[in-house]
Amino acid sequence: MEKKEIVSDASSLIFIGKLRIFNLVENIYSHIFVPHEVINEIFRYEKLENNYIKEELGKFIKEVNIKNSIEFPIQIDSGEKAALSLCINKKINFFLSDDKKARNYARSLGINTIGVLGVILENLKGKKITKQET
Repeated sequence: MEKKEIVSDASSLIFIGKLRIFNLVENIYSHIFVPHEVINEIFRYEKLENNYIKEELGKFIKEVNIKNSIEFPIQIDSGEKAALSLCINKKINFFLSDDKKARNYARSLGINTIGVLGVILENLKGKKITKQET
């Protein structure tokens, strides 16, 4: 199965980092693209004292500056707006988010969505982890 690229918001990366499961995302996706606004949000709200997220940010996550930010007709935070703009601008059809409003809106745009729990379940389904690990 060919791995696809995905765009993520901040909260999902923080959850994945705290759970130390970036490897599970790597089992499914080739790269996580993250707009600069999301990186700023992560560092603004997280102390990142264990450096795990910092290490993964440099290894697997590709930070991207958005050239054409899109205005959306819904109330979501700037990180989700930037991430959805990145999906549209780079034609990346996968969005990693645990924000219900942002996920619903992404689906209305035809963008596939997944959350942290979905990443875990995809790995279980693909036999990358056991039920016990799940």
